[in-house]
Amino acid sequence: MKRWLTTTLAVLVCSAALRADVTIVQTTTVEGGMASMAASAGSGAPITPKITTQIKGMKSRSDIETGPATVATIIDLTTKQVIVLRPDQKTATMVSPAPPAATTPPAAGAPPAAPGTPAGVDVTVTPTGKSQVLDGLKCDEYTFTTRMNMGEMSGRQLPPEAMQMMQGVMMLMEGSMWVAKETPGAAEYLAFQKASATGALGEAALTAAGVSLPGMEKLTKAMASVQGLPYLTEMTIKIEGTGQIAEMMKQMGPMKVTTRVNSIKTDALSDDLFKVPEGYSVIK
Repeated sequence: MKRWLTTTLAVLVCSAALRADVTIVQTTTVEGGMASMAASAGSGAPITPKITTQIKGMKSRSDIETGPATVATIIDLTTKQVIVLRPDQKTATMVSPAPPAATTPPAAGAPPAAPGTPAGVDVTVTPTGKSQVLDGLKCDEYTFTTRMNMGEMSGRQLPPEAMQMMQGVMMLMEGSMWVAKETPGAAEYLAFQKASATGALGEAALTAAGVSLPGMEKLTKAMASVQGLPYLTEMTIKIEGTGQIAEMMKQMGPMKVTTRVNSIKTDALSDDLFKVPEGYSVIK
């Protein structure tokens, strides 16, 4: 279950990027569904990771703090490289986007994909024309729908039997984003999103974390169409499809994820934030 949560959180931040020196602090609340099982193992309270995104030039760093664990993802658009830092292990995993690979056929005995099932990731983002004021900022609403074919997920940390069990499993994420245009960092955010949309760094970020899901660049390109900085995002994650895993996760019910910006700063950032710290083991 933790692998599903890690993948979901990675998707939430893999496209975060800006151009100037900007720091954005966000709080995410994850409730219900898969999160309930993880919460029951601890205090039973909702999972509330803190996400801090720091950007300098063409480099972005996103730190996700979930309880005692912190994972930092550094994205460099100039070198087209992703670095995932694990402070608890003092490791730095470095990954560059790989050339498109041939589609891997389903595992032997796996059920065929349902008609109309998208390959990898399929996403749509649509402006609604609605607006509201949040913390004194005018925000415009966008709705979005993202479908992920988990049967195409792979990675060094996923055994073959686990990948086979994912066949026929679809993750559906849908909800709304309230986007601020007139706020510090909004123009830089949009500029970097458009620059990052030309690469496959989102997919590389997941690969660095040990997971591969074809089509992540679609998510980055869709986010680049949002004209501003997402200030409040509310979405529901559901599981669709067939098979034992799909049925088990359907019984858990949907998972609700809410992400809100707490602060935006434009103070100068040190170059050291975007480098591998001394004493870390580098994994390539």
